[in-house]
Amino acid sequence: MGFLAPWFLGGLAVLGLPLYIHLLRQYKQTPMPFSSLMFFERRTQSSIKHRRLKYLLLFALRCLFVLLLVLAFSRPFFSSSSATSAISGKRVVIALDNSFSMRQGDRFSKAKKDAIDAVQSLGDADRGQIVTFGGPAKLITEMTGDKQALRGAIEGIEPGDDASSYSELSRVLRSAAETVKNDISAEVFTDLQKSSWPASFADSRLDAGTKLNVHSYADKAIPNFTVESVDAPRRVFDTKKVRTVATIAGFNTPDATRTVTLVANGKTLETKQVKVPANGRTTAEFLTLDAPYGLTKCEIRIDSADAFADDDRWLFSVERSDPKPALLVHTANDTASPLYVRTALEAATEPAFTVDSQTPEQAAGLANLTKYAFVILSDAGPLPQRLQDTLDKYVSDGGSILISLGKNAVPGGKLPAAGIQLLAIRTLALDHDRALTVGNIDNSYTSFGGGQNWDGVEFFQMAKLTLPQDANTRVAARLSDGSPLLIDRKSGEGHVIVFASSLDNVANNLPLQPVWLPFIEQTTHEMGGIGAARTQYRVGSYVDLRTVKEKNVPVEIMGPKGSASANEDPLKQEMVRLLSLSESAKAQNFQFTTQGFYDIRRANGREEMAAVNPDRRESDFSMVTQDTVNLWKNTGAGSFSGTAAASAGNSEEKSELWWWVLALLVMLAIAETVVANQHLDAVGKEVA
Repeated sequence: MGFLAPWFLGGLAVLGLPLYIHLLRQYKQTPMPFSSLMFFERRTQSSIKHRRLKYLLLFALRCLFVLLLVLAFSRPFFSSSSATSAISGKRVVIALDNSFSMRQGDRFSKAKKDAIDAVQSLGDADRGQIVTFGGPAKLITEMTGDKQALRGAIEGIEPGDDASSYSELSRVLRSAAETVKNDISAEVFTDLQKSSWPASFADSRLDAGTKLNVHSYADKAIPNFTVESVDAPRRVFDTKKVRTVATIAGFNTPDATRTVTLVANGKTLETKQVKVPANGRTTAEFLTLDAPYGLTKCEIRIDSADAFADDDRWLFSVERSDPKPALLVHTANDTASPLYVRTALEAATEPAFTVDSQTPEQAAGLANLTKYAFVILSDAGPLPQRLQDTLDKYVSDGGSILISLGKNAVPGGKLPAAGIQLLAIRTLALDHDRALTVGNIDNSYTSFGGGQNWDGVEFFQMAKLTLPQDANTRVAARLSDGSPLLIDRKSGEGHVIVFASSLDNVANNLPLQPVWLPFIEQTTHEMGGIGAARTQYRVGSYVDLRTVKEKNVPVEIMGPKGSASANEDPLKQEMVRLLSLSESAKAQNFQFTTQGFYDIRRANGREEMAAVNPDRRESDFSMVTQDTVNLWKNTGAGSFSGTAAASAGNSEEKSELWWWVLALLVMLAIAETVVANQHLDAVGKEVA
C-alpha cells in the first residue's frame, strides 16, 4: 500500500481535537445558590472523574472520521505488478528521404522500391513504421504489422522541395526507441548529403539499442550548377532603372560559361553569358525589367548542363506601379527642406514617390488629401484652420504625416492630428553649449531598421514636447539629454510621426550625413504603405497572414497544386485554393511546402505575389564521409536491456482506494450525527 499524496498524512495531528473535546476540555459546573456553608466541612474535591473519557462511541466515531478524512486526501493505493509478455519480433523504422536533392536522376524511385522491399522482408511477428525526413521529419504510419498499409504509405510518398535533416531523423528515432522500449532497427534510404548533417554531432545521437542501416543512393559528389539567389526590387516604378542581380554557383564543377536568361510572365527579356570559376560563383546583372503594370511572375534561368536541372531556375515576383504623389508643406521662404527631401526620395533604391511642394495657404485650398501617399509638414509654422481640419480627417481615415519642428513652430499649441503639446523651441548657444547627439534608438522601428550609424549627427535646435502617456505613443529615438527626438503617435486609423527638429540643415546637420537617405526612404516607404514586405521565400518558411486586429477576416491563398518538375513551367502550374473556409478566417500564418508562385489576398485588400524556391544547400551533392556514418551508427550500439527492459516487460497497476474511503466517510458522518443527537437528548432529559 502506498500514498500518492503522503504529505497530507500530517493532518493526523487533528486527531487531538476529539481527544480535547472528550477528555481535556475544562470541566465546568453550574453554580447553585445556597444559604450558608458554615455547617459543611472543607474538603478537597477530586477531579479524576472529570478526566474520564465520556461518550466512548461518539469519541471513536469522531477519531475514525478524522483518520479517514486524512487518508482520503493522501490518496492511498494498492500496487500490483503484472508481467507482460516479452515483445516478439523486430521493430523496424523505415525512413525515406524525400528532400529536393532526391529528385536527381532515379534516386527517389530506387529508394522507394527498396523501402517497399524492406516492408516485404518483415516477418509475421515484426512491426514497421514509415517516416519521411525531407524537411521536418513526419511519422506517416504508426508501428504496425499490416504490410499492405505500410506499402500503401510508401507508394503515396512523393519527392518534395524541402531540405533533409539528419538531426530531425535522429530525433524521431530516439522518440521511437522510447515509445517501443525495446531494440529497434532503422532502415534509412537517403543520398547522404553533407549539407543535411547537423552542425553539432550530438544532435545526431541515437538511443542505445538502435541499429542503423543506411542505404545510400550516391557514391560520389556530382558536379552541379545552380541559380543560387536573385536580388531584385519588390516594386518597379521605372522599368529602365531596375537592377536585378543573379548569383550563379557551381558545386564540384570546373571552369565553365553559363547562359543566364531573365524571363517575365514567360517572355524572355534579356540573355547574357557569364564565366563561373571552378567550384565557385559569379553574378549576372540585368539593368532593365520590362514588366507590365501589376504583379509579374519572373525567373532567372541558366542553360541546363548538368545532371540536375531542377535547380536551374530561380523564381521572383515584382509589382509595377506609377510613383505615388506625396505632399510637402513648407513656408514660402524655406527652400532647403524641399530640396533635401526631394533629392532623398529621388535617390532612393525604389523611387516610389513624387513630391508636390506647397505652402500652408496653398495646401488649405485642397478639398481632401486622399490622393497623397503621405504628408510632410516641414516646419510649416501656424496652419490655417481649414488645413488642420483636413489633416485631422486624413489621419483619422488612415493617412500618415511627418511633422518636423524648427524656428517657425509656435510654442503653446498642439500639433495637428497628434494631441502632442509643443512647449518651446530650444536653440543652443554654440559658444558655450555642446551640440546634442542621438542618445538612444529603437532599432525595431522602421526608420532605423537598417542599423545605420547616427554618431555623426548633431542637433543645435530642438523642440520640447509634452507627450500623451498611453499605448498609442511610441518614442523611437531620444537625444543625448533624454528628450524625445522621433515620436510615432497613432491617431484614428493613421499615424503622426513627429521629428523634434527641422529638415533644412539649419537646426542640425542630418541632411548632410550618410544616414539621411536611408532614414527618409525607410520612413516614407512605411508611411506610404510600401513597407518591407518580402516577396521571396524558401520552401518550409512561413508567412504571416493577419494582425491581431484582423481576426475572423478571411485571407485567400492561391498556390500550386503540386511541385513543378524540371521540365514544367512554373507559370503553367495548376493553381488551387490552399486554405479551407475555417483556415482562411482563423489561420495566423501559412507554410510554403512546395516551390512556385503563391497569390496572397490579404484581409485589408492588399494582394501579394510570393515566389518560393528550394533551399540551395540541396544543390550541393557533397556527401557525408563513411567515417561519420560509422560514428553515427555507433551512437546506437548496445542493447535496450537492463532496467529499461525490465520496466518494459513489467507493468505496475495502481488501484486507488480514495473512492472507498470517501464512501466510508459519508456513512461515518451519518452515524456520528445520530449518536451525537442521542447524547444531546439524554443530557437534555437529565437537565430537565
